[in-house]
Amino acid sequence: MAADDGGNMDSNFSEEKLMKIEAQAAVREISFAVEFVEISTKLPNTDERAYMNIRTKEGTKFCVELTVQGYRIVGSQFDNTDDTTDVSDSIFYETIYALLDQHSPKYRLTFGETLAGKLQCLQQVQGNEETTEVQ
Repeated sequence: MAADDGGNMDSNFSEEKLMKIEAQAAVREISFAVEFVEISTKLPNTDERAYMNIRTKEGTKFCVELTVQGYRIVGSQFDNTDDTTDVSDSIFYETIYALLDQHSPKYRLTFGETLAGKLQCLQQVQGNEETTEVQ
C-alpha cells in the first residue's frame, strides 16, 4: 500500500484513481458549451488515464487524454490518438475549460453568455428577497 511520507504517495494514488471520475465530471460540466462530448468507449480508460471525444461548436473534433499531468489533445478524430503526437511537444492544460478556451472561440462565447445569464438570475432573486424583506 502507499506509504505515508507527508502524503505525497497517498495524494498521487488518489489523483490517479480519480481520472475516470474527473473525466465523467468534465463531460457533465462542458456539455452545455460544446456540440458533442463523451468518454471514449473504444480507447482504454483506466484509473491513470481517460479519453474523451469532443466536437466543438465550430465542428472541430478532438480526442482528449486526461492524466495526472492534465488534459491534452491527442487526436483530431474521435477514439483516435494520432501516432504523430509527441508527448514532449504536447501542451497539457490544467482544466478542460482552459483547453476549450484555447481551441474554441464559441465555447468562450457560450461560457460567458451562460455565466452572465446565471448572474442576472441571481441578481433578480436577491432583488426579490430585498423587496420581500421591506414589506
